[in-house]
Amino acid sequence: MSENDIEFRPVKTLVPEVARKIAAGEVIDRPCAVLREFLDNAVDSGASRITAEIESGGTSLIRVADNGCGMTKEDVELCALPHATSKIVSDGDLEHLTTLGFRGEALASIAAVSRLEITACRNGQAWHLETGPDNKQFIGPASLPAGTVAVCRGLFENFPARHRFLKRAQAETALCKQVFIDKSLPFPDRAFRLICDSKIRFDFPAGQTPVQRFCSALEMNENLPLFYEIRSHDGKNAAEHSADAENRAAKNVPQGAGAAAVSPASPAWSFSIILGESGMYRSDRKLMYVFVNGRRVQEYALLQAIDYGAEGYFPNGTHPIACLFLNIDSSLVDFNIHPAKKEVRFKDIGPVHHGISSAVRNFYRDLSIHELSRENVSEAAVKMSSDPMRFSKSSGATRAEPRNSALYGDFFNDGFFGSGKACEREHASDYADYTGSANGARSLAEAAFFNADRHTQIGNKAGENAAYDTAEVTDSAESAGTSAANNLRFIGSALGVFLIAEKDGDLYLVDQHAGHERLLFERFLETAGEKQALLVPLVIETASEDDDRYLESLVPSLHKAGFTMKNCGSGRWEVESVPIKWHGTERDLQKDLLDKRIAPDEIIRSIAATSSCRAAVKDGHVLDPLTAQRLLFDIFNLKDPHCPHGRPIWTKITKEELFRAVRRTE
Repeated sequence: MSENDIEFRPVKTLVPEVARKIAAGEVIDRPCAVLREFLDNAVDSGASRITAEIESGGTSLIRVADNGCGMTKEDVELCALPHATSKIVSDGDLEHLTTLGFRGEALASIAAVSRLEITACRNGQAWHLETGPDNKQFIGPASLPAGTVAVCRGLFENFPARHRFLKRAQAETALCKQVFIDKSLPFPDRAFRLICDSKIRFDFPAGQTPVQRFCSALEMNENLPLFYEIRSHDGKNAAEHSADAENRAAKNVPQGAGAAAVSPASPAWSFSIILGESGMYRSDRKLMYVFVNGRRVQEYALLQAIDYGAEGYFPNGTHPIACLFLNIDSSLVDFNIHPAKKEVRFKDIGPVHHGISSAVRNFYRDLSIHELSRENVSEAAVKMSSDPMRFSKSSGATRAEPRNSALYGDFFNDGFFGSGKACEREHASDYADYTGSANGARSLAEAAFFNADRHTQIGNKAGENAAYDTAEVTDSAESAGTSAANNLRFIGSALGVFLIAEKDGDLYLVDQHAGHERLLFERFLETAGEKQALLVPLVIETASEDDDRYLESLVPSLHKAGFTMKNCGSGRWEVESVPIKWHGTERDLQKDLLDKRIAPDEIIRSIAATSSCRAAVKDGHVLDPLTAQRLLFDIFNLKDPHCPHGRPIWTKITKEELFRAVRRTE
């Protein structure tokens, strides 16, 4: 393009009408933005009762009435002018914000793209303001007992380009509902009502608990007993379950359960979190709410902190239903980034991240323990002999001993924690496999338990056979199964995945991989710190100085677990020793450390979870009866019946449920 083709235009100041539309476009992009600004002003006014009303998705009418402090005539005259606000005076006030609004742009922006009406009363005298895109104002006396009423009509009627990109009325209404929820959640002590097209959509009374408000907003009141609130004050977590004292008593959850030992560097922040039980989760983060000083923000680091704390208690790829309320010294955060105030910057988010993740993790850990206590699983746990592989007859006869000793016990031998298929091949003889289909496995299991006069050959997939004296196995297993002390009977396996057992009159389907994974995970953590030196160090290569700083922060935690690392410079790190229960590869370690970017206090748990998953018995491996029996013994003695990634290890079917399924009466 030549200079002759370029049209040179002189610099001119935009006319006020165009300038106002441009400014309004940054703040008011759709009806829900108007509702957000109106609600912010209502909350900042100190109102205890706020009513919002919308019609046609907010394009026809948005009305918010409150009983707050109201405004004088002078305030009403100025409130719709650009950069007019009562919330800050100097630039120093930006560092100590205590209100939701502060920019002084909202009402002027709304007036630029709609017809704005404000009616306010203070000291018994009410005044009414009307203004719009033409920037003309009408002010006169009005009748209003108290507070303020803000009305927006005909949104974007004078702005066709913006109106063209609005969604259907139903979609805009849904967005307005979400904004209403976002504004009402942090203030359960205030009453909020939303009316959509003349129908009351939400009506939240004042004086609700945070959990009650959360469940009401999400329309999950029937699940109220499944949610709790944990609180941290001045950075020191004093967790409290608060779905009411009655709920705690009914669930037998102590008042202080879920407490975390959190010691941040500064008492300048505190938080509370509403969390659902481990059965309440979603495949996305849509029901994870984060509020900072009363504003909902999209801050990934805080969402990540909740996810890190919940890791191991939910299935892979799922997220808890949660609501975080963080209160932090306003000098430590900056909201003056985006006109909509959806973004926030922290001076140092590290201690906050650690405190939140620790509180969430300890809550779910303690909740799991209380759930087990409530079900009396710990009291009914199987009592094992010093060698669970040997079962004594009730008559005191000679113990039966399996002829192949490399069974379930060797899963816990040193060096089992391997990586991928190499580990699987290395320990292929550590368990006996039944060849054939699931039906074949069932028949073999039945033969081992119910045909005492017959000998069965049990082989593994590699073709190596180990003969069992099934009469001895049967006597031993039956002795263990009928013993009052054990109260557990292994029935068989199904689909190459589940172990079927009877315990306390109930039927259990046990996921053999998940159960074994949990056992290996706990064994790894128990032996953390025991290490073995490597003749040839593992090498980890970093791509940036940021990676080096991250690894440097992990060194103390890794050393406690048994990993000894040193920085050789130029992006090269050498691992000179590893835990005795870890036999992974450089690639495994690099992925666990750098790709996942796990927090230092979580890195050992993450490595243990990954290693145990790789090493646990795989689906399709049908265990012989003795191996399965011992595995069940250990599984039912676990304190936490979930695999490290959060999946439940077993499901229980009661006798009553079975009878109902076949329509049988006792």
